[in-house]
Amino acid sequence: MRKKEEAAPEKKRRGRSARDQGLSRERVVEAALALIDAKGYASFSLRDVARELGVYPTAIYWYVTSRDELLVEVITRALGDLIPRPLAADRWRDWLKELFHRYRSAIARHPNVAPLLGSQIISNASMNPAMVEAILQTLLSAGFESNELIHVYNTVITAMVGFVTLEFAGHGADERDEWENRLRTRFEELDRDAFPLLTANMARMSNQAFIVRWKGGTNRALGQSFDRYIDVVLDGLQGQLAGDADAKKHKQGESSGPGR
Repeated sequence: MRKKEEAAPEKKRRGRSARDQGLSRERVVEAALALIDAKGYASFSLRDVARELGVYPTAIYWYVTSRDELLVEVITRALGDLIPRPLAADRWRDWLKELFHRYRSAIARHPNVAPLLGSQIISNASMNPAMVEAILQTLLSAGFESNELIHVYNTVITAMVGFVTLEFAGHGADERDEWENRLRTRFEELDRDAFPLLTANMARMSNQAFIVRWKGGTNRALGQSFDRYIDVVLDGLQGQLAGDADAKKHKQGESSGPGR
């Protein structure tokens, strides 16, 4: 059934009933985002959106040609404007930190969008070229070399998306309460002799550590860990930047040394 609604035949684009009046692309996207917020995206369909808007499914195809196109629009709407205001070149860490926090806040408002961004290549169609340009400019201004830019950029994007995708991951379970109870019981009944460190730290780790949790970020946010994670990433980038600068000075010193 879904394959039939993925691509819109030409005949579906013909004719609109009076019932469809007042419909717009913006309303379609808003309705789709509201449905995904409420139910997740896995079983989401254009028919659901049509039903929510009180129109025939054919009316939706006047504004989007497929489910994938609508999902891209939903991602764009959910993320909004992530780009921080420009800062001085030496404040590149502050700029990236603000970018990461803006992204996390956007996903916290729409957590069911997180799996799309972390695992579906179609999310790239929602790319904001202004954001990519701003990241590249910030990194270049900070002093990263052009030949290293792609690797540093990939580090930034992974840092921005990766933690948050895990933090706000959905359950994926049909019977949520039963599943949560089983997983919690499994952790509580671990053998202390076989897993001394895990059981000794279980009280602190429960629902505050990846893997050792049964609730997602909407119920148990990992804000402190996120801040620590950002600092580690930025410290690593700053260390690389300092190392590159030292290597460059050393190379220049060798070039201007005795015998030149």
